[in-house]
Amino acid sequence: MADQRLRPLSLQEAQQLAQVNHPALQAAALEADSREARLEASLSAWKPQVTMRSSAGLPALALEYQYNPDNSYPRGELETSVNVEATWLWRDPERAARIAVERHELEQVRLQRQLLERDVKLQVAESYHELQRTDAEVELRLAAVQTAGATLKISRARHEAGVAARLDVLQAQAQLTDDEALLAGAKARQSIARRHLARVLNLPQGVVPTARDASTRQGRWTATLGESLAAAFATREELQQFVSAIQEREARAEEALAALEPTLSLFVLGSWNQTSGNVLSDALPMESQFRGRVSTSMGLRFTAPLSDGGSAQASARRWRLEAQRQEHLLTDTRNTFQQQVEKAFYTLQAQEETLELLARQVTTRKEVLNLTTARYEAGVGTQQDLLDQQNALTRAAIDHAQAVLDYNLSLAQLHRYTGLSGSIHLDGAGGSVLLQGGGG
Repeated sequence: MADQRLRPLSLQEAQQLAQVNHPALQAAALEADSREARLEASLSAWKPQVTMRSSAGLPALALEYQYNPDNSYPRGELETSVNVEATWLWRDPERAARIAVERHELEQVRLQRQLLERDVKLQVAESYHELQRTDAEVELRLAAVQTAGATLKISRARHEAGVAARLDVLQAQAQLTDDEALLAGAKARQSIARRHLARVLNLPQGVVPTARDASTRQGRWTATLGESLAAAFATREELQQFVSAIQEREARAEEALAALEPTLSLFVLGSWNQTSGNVLSDALPMESQFRGRVSTSMGLRFTAPLSDGGSAQASARRWRLEAQRQEHLLTDTRNTFQQQVEKAFYTLQAQEETLELLARQVTTRKEVLNLTTARYEAGVGTQQDLLDQQNALTRAAIDHAQAVLDYNLSLAQLHRYTGLSGSIHLDGAGGSVLLQGGGG
């Protein structure tokens, strides 16, 4: 750890950092930009297309020779021409359908990016809450080691004073060894949780994230089941993707049929042509001749396919069947999402009750430990009773920390499933429990 730098992060900071650093999100953003550029290129088909063609120089040089007994001469001409044509495809059903397809494809890419953002946010929350749990476990195990060390010290003093047996010292020593081994395992799990969060955040190898926030219950879900389901159906990007996919396949069917529809375009053509030449004969001196011509024309071009052998109809039928298949998948996915929300909703309710019960259990275990400690100090209780109660308190506190993790994970999942954020209110009840002592 000497060459590594710890970076404390809150949950909100970790999620914001993931939005910037996560490679999949960066790739999704580039894909959306690429689709936008592709759509922009397709939209340029609505604008007039201008083409210029020109020729000049030696490739246009022509030599002419005329021969008769009395008069012969060579003749050379150099021709230069420039043609400019502007065409506007005024009516093209296939073009309109193709652009509609690309718009739906872009919408699906954007929805996929939003979906990925939600998934990454959930991944960060899961990793962060797991790190919080390991932090709490390390803290509890450390407190247990300290308590076991204090118990061993008291046992040795009592043994030296002749009021405790050697067995008590050995039991305290064994308890301390067990607690130290459990602490080492908890620290290892903490290191693993930190590296896992670092991978999710795509941090450099030398940067180790730590949880700034304590392991406490993150909030209370106040929305009803009906409100949760309504929010899930309205905001789930997966369902919107199915709707966009249905529209895309319908547009592809229209694009296939558009291949049989006529197209109409307007054109304007302008040309300039110049010819220059020299004539040399016995009767006349060399003379130069220049001829030039400028012409313009405009009109309409009409193209109407007559038959394609039924290919367009078959392709359109295929895409309509694909649209129907997407509709069935949408219904099935909607039912699956309903089950997800219902399961997460009822699980969260049960975990909230469990969390409150475990919190009361920790409080009870603390009171029992205090009474057992008082009995031991008064000489009416055994050291084994004290060690058992210390272990029981530690187990109860760790169970409570695990319950906090389970609750926070279910809350994060419910938030992911519904997209609701206003229904989550911070609530300090059921927070983490810190031990003043204990073992096991």
